Amino acid sequence: MTDMFVVPRGAAGERGAALMTTTGAPMARRAVDALDPGSAETVLEIGFGPGVAMTLLAAAVPDGLVVGVDPSDLMHRWAGRRNAEAVRAGRVSLLPGSAGALPLSSGSVDAALAIDNLHFWPDPAAGVAELRRVVRRTGRVVIAFTPPSGGPPPGWRALFLDGGFPGVEVRRVQEGMILRARAAVPESDL
Repeated sequence: MTDMFVVPRGAAGERGAALMTTTGAPMARRAVDALDPGSAETVLEIGFGPGVAMTLLAAAVPDGLVVGVDPSDLMHRWAGRRNAEAVRAGRVSLLPGSAGALPLSSGSVDAALAIDNLHFWPDPAAGVAELRRVVRRTGRVVIAFTPPSGGPPPGWRALFLDGGFPGVEVRRVQEGMILRARAAVPESDL
């Protein structure tokens, strides 16, 4: 499981990447739609895997930047190949790292996305704290899970509420479960 999905490597990682590529598109589309990135925003994807959602994000932010953080060298190769043109153009940046130690400046992203990996974070609370640190005050986060991944961990809504995201909604969709969190409640809701 670890070599296939957590930090993919070797032959098992290649099989995992191929599986994620063939089955991941429906949830990637749904999650990117839920994130609703603006055309000039800076968007973070944690655990970008083979780069399926990253391709959709790059198309959604043609005047912005997509930053991906993943601990797997194998996934960097897969996502780099899939998004080679956007990487060359400087619209996609792939960085080594993990949710608990994001290699980004505070308040540097408008929105963040993670699909099928929150339950693999060694310390989910630390990962949420890092998200809160890097997401701008008006930013938002989407965390998505498909049924084959095992679904979300218990208490994931509370994890974000306790981690400084006052606006949290969880909904079931055809592709699985989506959590959408806002870093600040819009003034219009006050």
